[in-house]
Amino acid sequence: MIELRTLGTLVLRDHAGEDLHAVLAQPKRVALLAYLAIARPRGFQRRDTLLALLWPEQDEQHARGSLNQALRHLRIALGKEAVPSRGDGEVGIDASVLSCDAVEFQAALEADDLARALELYRGDLLEGFHVSGGGEFERWLEAERLWLRRQAARAAAALAHREETRG
Repeated sequence: MIELRTLGTLVLRDHAGEDLHAVLAQPKRVALLAYLAIARPRGFQRRDTLLALLWPEQDEQHARGSLNQALRHLRIALGKEAVPSRGDGEVGIDASVLSCDAVEFQAALEADDLARALELYRGDLLEGFHVSGGGEFERWLEAERLWLRRQAARAAAALAHREETRG
């Protein structure tokens, strides 16, 4: 299983536990991977959305080329099965191949496993991460950071209340 840690320090490791430096060295590839893994609703994302999110300064032809190149690099680094396409218009992440702590955090909250959720929350989403020229991505990232931070605070308060009630 490929591991993507986005809460706190960014980590991307392959099946053998080795860091995938080739992906981590390219901010737009990291941004694309993180968005595909975390964006709600889960599942496939429209290519047009990804173009507007990460390559708004480019015309459509160049933006599509940049997206295709980023996807090609991700598939080489992670394996084709990790980043599947659905037709020509959609791209996604196969959750059976790539795990993401932010997704696991949300699943733990939904399962009311607050201790597990707080164990996963190691800090802000993509802490210190920035993509130049990705204004829409930056807005999405900031909104997700805020939402996740609030969820973590609520979970901590609820867990503290439960423990206090137990004595």
